[in-house]
Amino acid sequence: MELRFSGEVVWWRGPAPHHFVALPGPEAERLRAVASRVTYGWGCVPATVTLGATTFTTSIFPKDGGFLVPLKVAARRAEGVELGDDVTLVVVVEDPDVPDDDASDGAAATPRAAAPRPAAPHHDPAEDDDYFDPAAGTRPAPR
Repeated sequence: MELRFSGEVVWWRGPAPHHFVALPGPEAERLRAVASRVTYGWGCVPATVTLGATTFTTSIFPKDGGFLVPLKVAARRAEGVELGDDVTLVVVVEDPDVPDDDASDGAAATPRAAAPRPAAPHHDPAEDDDYFDPAAGTRPAPR
């Protein structure tokens, strides 16, 4: 299932602060229809998200009857996205129950093969300001 939508980047300071985009109503309904088949627990749904030219994997979270799509820091940095920006996302959720369109000979349908992902831009965590390499034993300078 592919969902294309736009929304505002919001910040939720819950137990794990993060930037999100809320899934609009019609897209949330489509996701809700397959969520029970693809969730790995607590209603979280694994997905591949494309923000601009950056593609990453994440988990969509259920929240107040809807869903929130987290935006990874590396993706936001790569695309220059800030809190309050309106962004367009493409979210792909693999549904294991979707039959293959090519099963026209009456044979049992097989799950659809995952579409090839575009190459994600390389991100080296060592370039992040707050990166800690346990092997090196050095910590980032305090801010």
